[in-house]
Amino acid sequence: MMLKRIETEADKKVRACLDEKRSFALIAGAGSGKTSSLIDALARIRETDGARLRRDGQRVACITYTKRATEVIRTRLGFDELYLVSTLHSFLWGQLAGFQEDIRRVLIEDRLPAQIAKAGEKVTKAGGHTQEGQRQQAKIIRFQAELKDLQLVPRFTYEDSEFSNYAKGELGHPDIIEIGSYLLRTNRVFRRITALRFPYIFVDEAQDTFKGIVEGLNLVCAGEGLPLVGYFGDPWQQIYDGRAGDFAPPPGGETITKTENFRCSVSVIAFLNAFRKDVEQYPAGDNKKRQGRVAVRLVRAEKGLGKRNTYTEEQVGRALEHMDNALSAWGWKDRDDVMKLLLARQMIARRLGFSALNDLFNDGRMASSRATDAFEEGSHFLLTPFLSTICPLLRAKEEGQPHRVNEVLRRESPAFATDGENANRSLRQMLEASKAAIDDLHKHWTTQTVGEILRHSAKTRLINVSDRLREHLAREPRAEVYDETLHAQEKGDWLADAFFAMKPDTIAPYTKYILENSAFSTQHGVKGEEYDRVLVLYDDTEAKWNVYNFNKMLTPDTCGVPTDGQLDKSRKLAYVSFSRAEDELGIILFTPNPERAKAEMMSRFAMREEQISIDS
Repeated sequence: MMLKRIETEADKKVRACLDEKRSFALIAGAGSGKTSSLIDALARIRETDGARLRRDGQRVACITYTKRATEVIRTRLGFDELYLVSTLHSFLWGQLAGFQEDIRRVLIEDRLPAQIAKAGEKVTKAGGHTQEGQRQQAKIIRFQAELKDLQLVPRFTYEDSEFSNYAKGELGHPDIIEIGSYLLRTNRVFRRITALRFPYIFVDEAQDTFKGIVEGLNLVCAGEGLPLVGYFGDPWQQIYDGRAGDFAPPPGGETITKTENFRCSVSVIAFLNAFRKDVEQYPAGDNKKRQGRVAVRLVRAEKGLGKRNTYTEEQVGRALEHMDNALSAWGWKDRDDVMKLLLARQMIARRLGFSALNDLFNDGRMASSRATDAFEEGSHFLLTPFLSTICPLLRAKEEGQPHRVNEVLRRESPAFATDGENANRSLRQMLEASKAAIDDLHKHWTTQTVGEILRHSAKTRLINVSDRLREHLAREPRAEVYDETLHAQEKGDWLADAFFAMKPDTIAPYTKYILENSAFSTQHGVKGEEYDRVLVLYDDTEAKWNVYNFNKMLTPDTCGVPTDGQLDKSRKLAYVSFSRAEDELGIILFTPNPERAKAEMMSRFAMREEQISIDS
């Protein structure tokens, strides 16, 4: 980690562009200190042009990818109101909200017709008689009805949601991007107002910004002088579909490459340079002193013997043994500072024992994208009683820690709160009551379904029950078969019913994974993070993702050449994963031919023989 700020040649070039009022794009590889360069550039504007901007009522826009990044940047800028630091959707809506009739026109002329046409293509592809074809046909009917209602909408709103209801004027995330792109491309007044409000527009993580937005901002900032746009990002860290990837400033702007790496050890940087040919990084800062290590463990891949050629539980067990073998070989077996990166959350779930729960909350027929996100964050209302109260109580009982039982009860349980109905009981009575409550809970846990456990815990006031959970616990299960055309707005009922019918054995490992911040993550989930030691596991058989193929990407001579799409997606995600390692990087590759793969990796990535071992 960088201890003091070092101005690099790239930073000097950015400063020159700002002084000359010229747009630019900074290509900053992993660990290069991109955020520091961004903050320095923003601070430079405050020094040289801040007084004039404040006088004229103008601001500096900084568009970031996540709300978390927004808070980091705002904090480092001292919460100065000179800057508007926001996510892309929030920034766009701030400009769009005042263009209500233009929004209506874009929806009528472009957005809804495009969605109707897209659904029509899917009907043709699937066949009108199929379930998918009928689902798409229902979409077409709904869009056509909403198209007629648009003239009656008094005002359009945006509530930071994926979902839209055009008849009510409610816009979702995709609408904001499409409408914003359309107006930036076609509406000179919209571009002019944006330019007058924000003479400086910076875009962080530019590779993950949508292509139409990059093209639109380049139109806003075309020509000499202000307004200018500055892009900060790395095409090799673009891992989300439909994004800009490669980005460039408007004509006349400068593309700047930052080649320092302040994060990774010497060995990891050498491997990254062999893996990625367009940017050659060098150690800068304290990591010059860290040699570090890169090691590869090759495992002979098995053919999946389960459903749809996936692994059986026995094969998953063997895969876990291979991972443990690698950890032992590298001296990482008992370390708690090793982040293990797998391709899909299902792979983590199978290793930790909550596969059935993961499947349920990733089933698009019952779980909305919002429900899936809440499950992954540990914030879904169906699961919060287990995370906050039930599982911590049971675990404290199993580990023989009555004081922890009492702490959880006092903190989370209405029946045992210090100001609750039992507040006047003696300490001895409270201890006896808590023991009886936990024994009763344990009995239900071992014999009942999830729904019965929740109803018991709610009845005894052992847990706090949200209004949404109370409604689901009180109603009868849905008897009809789920039909998206009829029940799309109520799909959560089917999710809750399926959850209530489960046995609780899949919930305990999930809560442990969430509550203990387990050292497992998906490779997508660690973008922007860094860890002392990183293990990356590639098993194409278990992952079953056709869009990726890491065997073909890493060893094409051994396993065959990947498609262009597989190569692009696989190597970008691999680069993000590899570059998280500050000190040591370990790669486990399940391959059909370990011996041949070893020779190829030694040649392709300039690795020594002792760096690559084969698990026999």
